[in-house]
Amino acid sequence: MLDSQPAAFDDLLDRVTVQHSAFFRDPAQFAALSDIVRKASGAPHTVWSAGCGNGQEPYSLAMLIDETGRHNWKVVATDVSFRALARTEIARYAAGELRGLSPERQSRYLTPIPGGYEIAQFIRRYVHITHHNLARADTASLMPKADVVFCRNVLMYFGREETEACIERIADRVAPGGYLFLGHSDSPGRMTRFFEPVRVADALCYRRLIASAPAAPTVGRRQDDLHPRPDLAGLMAEGDHAAASGDLRAAVRAFRQATYLNPNLAVAYFQLGAALELAGDPREARRSFAAAGLAMMSEDGAENLSGLEGYSQRDLARAIASKLTEAR
Repeated sequence: MLDSQPAAFDDLLDRVTVQHSAFFRDPAQFAALSDIVRKASGAPHTVWSAGCGNGQEPYSLAMLIDETGRHNWKVVATDVSFRALARTEIARYAAGELRGLSPERQSRYLTPIPGGYEIAQFIRRYVHITHHNLARADTASLMPKADVVFCRNVLMYFGREETEACIERIADRVAPGGYLFLGHSDSPGRMTRFFEPVRVADALCYRRLIASAPAAPTVGRRQDDLHPRPDLAGLMAEGDHAAASGDLRAAVRAFRQATYLNPNLAVAYFQLGAALELAGDPREARRSFAAAGLAMMSEDGAENLSGLEGYSQRDLARAIASKLTEAR
């Protein structure tokens, strides 16, 4: 896995994920959170900033909590990028990174330092910083239960099945009746098993259901028997042949089906991105290259390089990073 190559791993992460953000991004969601915090009980509560980037989001959450006067809340800030977590830990920002902070908040919560500003220590005490990869199932149980989760502009990097798996992991860590806030670029997928859409103040968010009904038993022949599951290696070969023949539509279809069969197969996302690029769809191509990078971070995504003979993990990581750099 790339974990054994930390420099290449973090370099790829910084290209795959967007680390720049702003303070109090989407004010309506923060107004909704203020309403939730003020109405909550006096027991300890947690807000999870999942994909905290360089720290603007968790420190915005901490500032808002301080403004409500409800000091029984804490913020858990996580990210897959160690560089992003280091920036969050340092809590220092240049003047150009203060977008979204009013002059009043700057005066109250920032301390001027040479070259920029530093988050005040009493705000930093609200925030607990830790590494966490939303794409990995084996780390989900390590997260504490949260009353509110901000997971904004993170799901856009995942495919359909990855998104649903990620939502399920998040749901497992949200207290019943708790809230999930997504970004405008995120596709919520099939969330009705775990969440219901609600409007708090002027913001749309998702409330954790108190209990989920068990799935109804299936009667009759298994669906797999009626419609045999396509072969992964066959789909990859089909995509390669179609691309070589110039049938890019068929290539895209085959590689996309391969990603559905194995959401952790990085090479399938990479080949899909290459086919989309040749087909003249740079935006979707970049999303596929980003998904390839995230698949490399999963438990087994980098281990199976079949379909890209002669490439090592490092080669594939560099190829993905190169494609993402070109797309910027």
